[in-house]
Amino acid sequence: MSDQPLNIVVGFYNYADVQALEGYLRDTGITILSAVQDAQRVFDDAVNLEADAVLLCPQVTGYRHQMILDLLLHVERPIPTVGLVEATSDDGRAMVSAGAKGFVTLPLDETQGNKVVVMLRQAVDEAHKERQQGQVKTRAVPSSRLQAWQEKVITIWVPKGGGSTRTTLAVNLAVALSHAALGNQPTCLLDFDMAKGDAHTMLGFTANPDYAARHGWPLLERGLFDLVTWTASRWGQQGEGAITPVLLRNYTARWGEDSQLDLLPGLYAPHQADAREFDNRQMIYQMGRRIIEVMRQMYAFVIIDVGQDFTRPLHRAALEAANEVLVTVPPTWTAVVDAANAMPPLKHRLGDLGKFKLVITRYSAEFGLSEKEIIQEVGLPRLVTIPHDAVVAETAINTHTPFVLTDEGPLGESVRELAANFLPYLAEKRRRGRSLFAGLKKVLVRES
Repeated sequence: MSDQPLNIVVGFYNYADVQALEGYLRDTGITILSAVQDAQRVFDDAVNLEADAVLLCPQVTGYRHQMILDLLLHVERPIPTVGLVEATSDDGRAMVSAGAKGFVTLPLDETQGNKVVVMLRQAVDEAHKERQQGQVKTRAVPSSRLQAWQEKVITIWVPKGGGSTRTTLAVNLAVALSHAALGNQPTCLLDFDMAKGDAHTMLGFTANPDYAARHGWPLLERGLFDLVTWTASRWGQQGEGAITPVLLRNYTARWGEDSQLDLLPGLYAPHQADAREFDNRQMIYQMGRRIIEVMRQMYAFVIIDVGQDFTRPLHRAALEAANEVLVTVPPTWTAVVDAANAMPPLKHRLGDLGKFKLVITRYSAEFGLSEKEIIQEVGLPRLVTIPHDAVVAETAINTHTPFVLTDEGPLGESVRELAANFLPYLAEKRRRGRSLFAGLKKVLVRES
């Protein structure tokens, strides 16, 4: 292992980690060229400053696993990555699976500090040997500003409860963006519906021990209610600082072995919304904004399922923080009129409806309303129309197998089309035909 000088770029979440790192790197011949909190800056600095390696915390804003390979396979020279991860998380193994040359854990102590020096040198030596021996194929990797997509917070909202398939859409969109067979991006689904959360049930989780025992469903021990009550007890002293990536990981559940989807389960019963903690509307609003802000740093996509009352603090936080708001409207006049009536007060409260897009759900021309009529009445640009297929939709719910993975027909295709709006390379997978889903469907149905 060479002792030659090394130049590195550090992507960090907590500046105290950089301060500790500087101490351990002193007199080792390893120089920090740049220390930043944004994945875009990490990538650009590593390339433009000609770094030898990257030491990367996955909680930096905009992080996605693909950048590890983008750097390692850079056409000019390999730039290996070493992870800088919380000791209580599984991030290290995920980064290694994505191509990182190892990881060290936080907080840094003498053992981990010495380990990072050794690991960085080993990573550089290994990457250069692989390149010299032709074990990897280089490729031209553009600046990440030229990538065809951006990380987003997407809120799914409905002006009228019941029958809009809002939660079904949220679940299937989140699965499309996160599953290895489709988007394969780190995604979190936040269930912020203050009436009651159903996303966890659709994904096969339960908070009921009897259901878990009878059906073999994974049992959830905590969710949004527990997160809110725990944080509220510390809000007076810590405020927004109480909500950290490590804390939020304790309240999320991973769905599926072949997926990068994490779920923050919603309220398990309507009465939980009557807890005294929810009476402090300003605190709940600030808490919601902070949860979304931290999740945005942890995931490529954050999908938020919210209820109809946009004045509720968590709903308001989700609508304000979103990059895109999908307004789900089924083809019934009651739903269409409610959506149209909601637009003026929403515009008054938010100032602009530019990020609001119409998604027509459960559509069939036989129901007597045309797509054109719905679009004209609601007054929002239509993003996609989700067709009506009750058999496929209900079967997916009852088998806890999202139809976006299994349905080869118009219903599954429409949600894959929607996901491709946010992750354009999915369009290429759609063009390859239905064979992608045939084998997957058999496996999923058999396992369910």
